[in-house]
Parts: sequence; C-alpha cells; structure tokens
Amino acid sequence: MENEFAPHVEEIKRALGNEIDDNSIITDLKKLLEYRVPLSEAKRSLIKKYGGTERSTALKLKDIKIGEHNIEVTGQVIELTKKTINIKSIENTIFSGIIRDETAARRFTAWDDFGLNVGDVINITNAYVRNWQEGPEINFGKKSSITKLTSTIQISQEDVQKKLSELRDGDVNIHTVFTILSIGLREINTRSGSKNILTGIAADEDTKLPLTSWVILPQLMAGSTVEIKNAFIRSFRGIPSLNINENSTVTKIDKSIEYKEPRRVMIGDIVKKEGAFDTIIEGNILSIRPGSGLISRCPECSRVIQRSVCRVHGRVNEKMDMRTKAIIDDGTGALTLVLDAGLTQKICGFTIEEAQQIAKAAISQKAVEDEIRKKLFGKMLTSRGNMSKGDFGTMFVASNIWESQNITKEKAIELLGRLGYHG
Repeated sequence: MENEFAPHVEEIKRALGNEIDDNSIITDLKKLLEYRVPLSEAKRSLIKKYGGTERSTALKLKDIKIGEHNIEVTGQVIELTKKTINIKSIENTIFSGIIRDETAARRFTAWDDFGLNVGDVINITNAYVRNWQEGPEINFGKKSSITKLTSTIQISQEDVQKKLSELRDGDVNIHTVFTILSIGLREINTRSGSKNILTGIAADEDTKLPLTSWVILPQLMAGSTVEIKNAFIRSFRGIPSLNINENSTVTKIDKSIEYKEPRRVMIGDIVKKEGAFDTIIEGNILSIRPGSGLISRCPECSRVIQRSVCRVHGRVNEKMDMRTKAIIDDGTGALTLVLDAGLTQKICGFTIEEAQQIAKAAISQKAVEDEIRKKLFGKMLTSRGNMSKGDFGTMFVASNIWESQNITKEKAIELLGRLGYHG
C-alpha cells in the first residue's frame, strides 16, 4: 500500500465497516484527486459510493462552530416548540428548541418529526451547524440519526453568583439575583399543543435582560427580587436572554435592587459587543439608507414585501408601513439606526397617511425617503433601544428618540480647556 494514502484508506474502511480491497480504494481516490476534488470531499464521495456512512465528529456544545457538517452531539432537550413554515408554497412542520450538555445550551431545529419531548437525553449524528441570528444553531433532518438515551447530563455543581452583565450566550447552571421589572403570560405552540410561558424584563443595579420562564411560578411577579439557580442563556442577535425551566430553582428574597436608568454609551464601544439591550446612544445623522420611507408588509408575518407577494404567504393584501434607516455617527463609530413608523412620525412630523399623500403628489414613493432625508440629515439625535448584529450589519432598533440639546457652546469651551486656553 502506498504510504501517503494509508491513513486515508484506513479512515474510509473504518467508516464502511466492511472489507473493501485497498487497491480499489487507492485507485478511486487517486482518480478523484487528479480531477482536483478536495481530499475531504473525495473521501466522503468514496464512503458514499461503497455504501458506508462517514463517521460523525463528536463535539461538546460549547465547541460547535457555524458551518460545521456531520457532527455528533449529546444533550438534553430543555425547550421545544412546533411551528409550520411555508417553503416554495409547501407547508412543513418543524421543531425547534434548546439542547444542553454540561458545557453549554444551544438552539436546534429538527426538520423532521423525531418524536422528541422536553427532558429527552438524545445522541444526534450527522447534524450540521448553521448561522441563526449570528449564533450557532444545530440542524438535523432526514440524513441525521437520533437515539434516545437513558443516561443523564451531569451539570457542573460550580455555584458562582454572577451579575447580569457577565452572562453570555450558551451559559448554563447560572446563579444570579435580580428584580423583575415586568412580566406577563405568552402563548406558544409546542409538540403537545399550546403552552403558556412567562416573558418579562429582569434587572440588577446596572443591567436589564429579557427573561423567559418555561414554568409558571408564583415567585415570578413584577416587583419581586428573586435568586435563580440552574438557569441558562440563549441569545437573539447577540442579546442574551435569561431562561428558567423546571430544573431551575427560584427563591423570592427580601432584598431591594434599584435599577439605574441607562446612561449614554459611545457607539465605538457598543459595536464591539455581540449585542446590547436597552441602552442610549447619541450622534449625527450622516445619511438616510435606501428602504426608508413607505414600505409594504405582509399582514400575516410582517415581512417587507414587493408587489403584494410574500415569500412565505404568497400573494397577500399588503399593509402599508413607514420606517427610517439612517447611519448615525458619534465620532467613535457608526451603525444603522432603525425607527418604526411612530418614531419616524415623532422626529419627522408626518404620519403614514401624510407620507402616502407626499408619494402620491410626487408619483413616487422615493419622495418620502427624500423628505426624511431633508428632515434628519446632519441632525444630532439621541436614541434609546437595542443593538443587534445580523446579516445586514450592526443595527440599533430604537424604542425612543429625541433631538439632542444644543450644547455646542459647552462642548467648545470644554475643548478649549483641554487645549489649555482659559481666556
């Protein structure tokens, strides 16, 4: 056997699990490499040709990376929802949720019904990892194999209390203390039907985070301060969300935590983070991006659509909306500021109906974008909201906006003072 091919032949034979002549494998492998097929792809092709299955790479959840294929993971299903999606006019039912091992918790999507239930400990082979809202998501379908196990997931007993600001995507076995600013019931669809969960806002002295509880507990009520153990984090576009389930311990404590309202942060600092929840930025509007002004949305899913056609729901009766997408810069960095119809009206001074009249008079919807540009270009604005990262870059979705105070004189005096002039 040619020495250079020996390890690759052994790898292929292990995957096949049967006796295949070494020379046949070498001949086929050489032929594929002569056609400039990458070695890894050539090996996969031969395994498939001879009727075998390529061995999956076993990984811990904290180690999975976007773009990986044919991986093997073992974990416990701790969250599971069911939904129907429309792909090329064909309805498909998929299952999504959270799986955890002793190292991390990650989102997953099952494209077939594997009979999963919350609490199942499963081993998954031939799965792949895709990018979902700038984070890794495990996917498995027809080519994947799932085995339900009787073993349990051993979670580390390390019990270090953390501040909300220290929590990161995938963290498990979380111990923290916070006050509940707001909370309410929300209905979701699960494998066994509709289910009520609690969603709200948690806060300690300097940080606010979204909160989800998959169990209804009397301790979780607005105004209460609670100590949580064995919670986990899942993120949406970089913003951590604190999750509580039946394995978590929730204790109401007699402690007062006063959340301090957010202070303004520099854009250069915020864009270095994966995401930010409820923060304030200030800067000048440098440009108004295409896609501002009047837009059409699907009445079912609120996606932006063109010519009354939604890629999910087909032809629909479009719903008119308005938004602003602007570049805001404070000298340390820049990002895209997004204002909904209400905030666009607040800062520009016209409603959706008035915007439609502007478009009608100009015989062009672009006239509304131009009007927004006239109103906002060069203005100094302060905005409060959430920062996230996605396929369209770094976005700051505003919950409020206002014109900054005219403090040019004060800034000039401050600058002169730094330069040593005190006249």
